[in-house]
Amino acid sequence: MEEKPNALNRRDFIKKAGLIGGALSLAGAAGAGLVAGSNKESYTGWGRTAYGGDQFFNRRPFRVETPTYEKVGTPERIAYIEDFFKRLGELRRLTFSRNGEAPRWSFDQGVDALPEPLRSYYKAHPGALEQYRFAMQRAAEQRENWPKYKDEFMLAQAFSAAHASFVSGPGAFPPQPDGPPEESDFRGVNDTGLKLKSAGHGSELIKQVAHSFGASLVGICRVKEEWVPQGFLRGVGRTDFDVPKHWKYAIVVAVPHEWDSMYANPTYGTSYDAYSNLRFIVGKLEVFVKRIGYSARSHFPPTSYELSMPPLAIDAGLGEQGRHGVLVTPELGANTRLAAVTTDMPLEVDKPIDVGIKRFCNKCKICAEECPSGAISFDDRPSEVIRGFRRWRIDQEKCYTAWNWVATSRPSGCRVCLAVCPYSRKRNWIHNIVRVADPRDPTGLFASSMLAMQKTFFSYPGAAAYLPPPDGDNKTYLEPPKWLRTDEWFDK
Repeated sequence: MEEKPNALNRRDFIKKAGLIGGALSLAGAAGAGLVAGSNKESYTGWGRTAYGGDQFFNRRPFRVETPTYEKVGTPERIAYIEDFFKRLGELRRLTFSRNGEAPRWSFDQGVDALPEPLRSYYKAHPGALEQYRFAMQRAAEQRENWPKYKDEFMLAQAFSAAHASFVSGPGAFPPQPDGPPEESDFRGVNDTGLKLKSAGHGSELIKQVAHSFGASLVGICRVKEEWVPQGFLRGVGRTDFDVPKHWKYAIVVAVPHEWDSMYANPTYGTSYDAYSNLRFIVGKLEVFVKRIGYSARSHFPPTSYELSMPPLAIDAGLGEQGRHGVLVTPELGANTRLAAVTTDMPLEVDKPIDVGIKRFCNKCKICAEECPSGAISFDDRPSEVIRGFRRWRIDQEKCYTAWNWVATSRPSGCRVCLAVCPYSRKRNWIHNIVRVADPRDPTGLFASSMLAMQKTFFSYPGAAAYLPPPDGDNKTYLEPPKWLRTDEWFDK
């Protein structure tokens, strides 16, 4: 692992920390930070800056040879049934009637009546199927309660639905692959006969183009076999497959959710604003790469992936994985949504970075404390080995239960963990100090001090408060923006 040239020794850090501490202790410093943060221009991604202006964090001093995820065994490819959305799709096809036919399975039939691979999965994960049943009960309650809330949250639903219209349906862009990757990824490739000057030129070109298409962050990495789920392939269906040889590199892009609505999760937030932006970015990037002579395949949310995004983005040098399982980046914090394009275009890869996010997550636990479903681990350190890597486990079924419980409209979701994460902060003077000082602190004192300030000066509703009555109060983390409040614009 290369030495960090900007790292401070303990004595120098304590001296500098004393100066910083003195400055921060001035009367009104915390309040001034909050006031500075009220300016929309301090949001990363606000009115996106072309050509990488949003990717302002200098990663060079923090590049490392070894990614921050902890490999403790032989890596294994992810089985498609371990992907929650693939598993959910299998269950839905069994439990809901199709084309007038009777459902093929019900909860009363039990685990043994499920087809493979669902049967083996749920036998290996006791309680997961019952948790899913509980989530479906909450979903039914949510639909029943929606008339009580539909006027109050009309604008929030309209905002989400507007973005979702570009994500699903027969006319959604980009079109899904048709046929195996060896065919679909090369369809439309232009044989230019031109040769790139170098892989470095290729990476610089692709990054500038991706930023111009609207990407806030861009990184490039090699595609590792362990990040390609096994068992399902778009354009082919359920199948075991070898990773295509032309999936040499991944161009990984990230954008934030709209900041004000994100902070008003779970009730006013949506996932589809970022999803729709990502689909257009990587869809256009796929076309661009093919037109300059190389294979390309876009991978995008909510479910059109052949890649596991967080570890891929870690390899691409964008950030580190947090306690909540979400990628955390210096610019966007946990408000980071990912997509990628796989290609055989010659590219120069980025190195992973270590800015101390994982170490901070060891002691923070705010996302676990605020999670309405209890899906996030409270373990002091990552304690479970999953497919050869040590990490915090997220209880997917419990997380999905919250989606069907806290949200009052469709498309549903929660995203409280994104909103409350201390890294999901604006670009203003007090947070810029943190960005500079915290990664260079060898003692951990600065992070501990800032965490204490976070918990002192920022209030949190508490996990149960996000739930609807009678369990909670439909609380949001922060107040919704004026433009999403129905009562500001409509008479009841």
